[in-house]
Amino acid sequence: MDQEIIIFAPIFAVLIGFMVYKISKKRKRSAKSIYKLIDDLEKKYIY
Repeated sequence: MDQEIIIFAPIFAVLIGFMVYKISKKRKRSAKSIYKLIDDLEKKYIY
């Protein structure tokens, strides 16, 4: 189980970073809305 966390955590972090980057390039958003988006994604896929 620890190996899965070690393998998938960096991939998941890069995926979230890439999605935030693409969305922020598409339209300018405030930092608050970007943090809310990240929080929502974490709740959806992690918890």
